[in-house]
Amino acid sequence: MRTKNVIARLSKTLFLGTFFFVTNLKAQDIDATITVIHPTVQISNTQIFESLRGSISQFINQRLWCADKVTNVERFKMNILIDIKNYELNSNDFSGSIQIQATRPVYGSTYSTVIFNQLDEDLDFQYQEFQAMEYQPGSNVYNLTGVLAFYVDVVLGLNYDTYALNAGTPYYQKAREILNASQTMNGWRPNDGKSLKNRFYLIDNLVSERYKPLRKSLFDYHLNGLDVMHKDVTKGRDAIYKSLEEFQELARIFPNSMLVKVFFNAKYKELIEIFKEAPTAEQNKAVELLSRMDPANKLFYDKIKG
Repeated sequence: MRTKNVIARLSKTLFLGTFFFVTNLKAQDIDATITVIHPTVQISNTQIFESLRGSISQFINQRLWCADKVTNVERFKMNILIDIKNYELNSNDFSGSIQIQATRPVYGSTYSTVIFNQLDEDLDFQYQEFQAMEYQPGSNVYNLTGVLAFYVDVVLGLNYDTYALNAGTPYYQKAREILNASQTMNGWRPNDGKSLKNRFYLIDNLVSERYKPLRKSLFDYHLNGLDVMHKDVTKGRDAIYKSLEEFQELARIFPNSMLVKVFFNAKYKELIEIFKEAPTAEQNKAVELLSRMDPANKLFYDKIKG
């Protein structure tokens, strides 16, 4: 019963934090749901934004992105929200932000866990209505498809890392090739964005030997933690706590690193629900560890103790 309570509450909590989207086309190996909003753009004919949404959905959902054959039930789930803040009709220039949320199913349950939840505020591109979405792997001939392919590869890499140790490396390498080909464009360079939270440092962290402990923790957290909670919640929770301990030194040395932020942006709500069910002594240990590793969310972690 306790296992069911944990999984049920996790499902409810994560659902409340997700977006509501309007498109979900049949996928190949990605099942991406796309929304395009434009609250600050004042134009009478808004068809261009619907065309943009449809083009992005087709580009992502109707391509093959990974080497493995994926069945319908194994498709990789993504939600993408694009907020257009500026649109120049004469030049077809768009600027705004893109938020990507990706989930992974948890074995033995109907629950899906968030593995990536990132807001990128440096989105600039050109688009004409009904324009073909051109893309060449490892290059960036059209910035919108370059950004989309970059994040698809990151999401695939993170998914693979949760199933096998360091299995996401080939996809991170693909994302880095896109980054290397994009250095003349906004949003791809080391100093772009805010507080080193950008595409450059995201992929720099993911391919760095320095951050291997965090990637190992991703594997242990999911495969040895969440995936066993349907049959043994205590064993799964213990594995999750140990997975956090595995990279606490990394978080101490590099508290503002992109990858540490990415991990806790995706997981902090889930961690609260997981440790709420723990005995009091374990709750106290979890709050202490999480508050030390992720001080930005300390007030949320205090909720573990009720």
